[in-house]
Amino acid sequence: MVAAMVVAQRQRERLRQQQAVLVARAHEEERAWVAGELHDDVLQRIALVRAELESLWGDRSAPDAADTAAPLSLDARLQGVNTELVDLAVAVRAIATRMHPTVVDQVGLLPALQSLKGEVERGSGLAVTLEIRGGEPTPPLETARAAYRIVQEALRNVIRHAQATAATVTVELNARHVHLVIQDNGRGFEASLLKSQGLGLASLRERAIMVGGRAEVKSRPGAGTTIDVVLPV
Repeated sequence: MVAAMVVAQRQRERLRQQQAVLVARAHEEERAWVAGELHDDVLQRIALVRAELESLWGDRSAPDAADTAAPLSLDARLQGVNTELVDLAVAVRAIATRMHPTVVDQVGLLPALQSLKGEVERGSGLAVTLEIRGGEPTPPLETARAAYRIVQEALRNVIRHAQATAATVTVELNARHVHLVIQDNGRGFEASLLKSQGLGLASLRERAIMVGGRAEVKSRPGAGTTIDVVLPV
């Protein structure tokens, strides 16, 4: 009896250690993504706005600043700076949403997924169909967040890698689990290459495991990709 208890305790400790590693890895991936977005997009846009403002300031002090054609040119350039700042605000807001999807906390999983569908379609042109099945129990917040992040990451992978024109997200809610199926009509890939592909699919599995669930990826060339996720409630 004592030996069995010791073995069970060691197994639980190993499981906790494995989960801790997965959590740390997921956090590192999030930090790497944020760093990349800030460096490759946000900082580049800030540099462009700053350069344009410096150019505008120089033009204001130039001898021909009072020419009749100058104000129109200046207005157009200022409008361009304003547009860039609006786009920059959208990019920063998207990063903040990725870091903490407050929409899930505020309105729940299903409205949050509806909002995500709209954002993806507007930002990428990918046609997204969202199908809701079953009843509408409220899953635990941790599970709802994981489900939202999994769908978000899956659609991001479709946009970046699948060369797809459409994707379907099916959500089944019941008293036992949240079941997610994300399918696309993209190019697919060999299942044997799954581990070597840098498609962010490993993070989907890790997010599922962190809330006690599972995630499976099925794909073949020319037949798109299907991600099947079950998160226990």
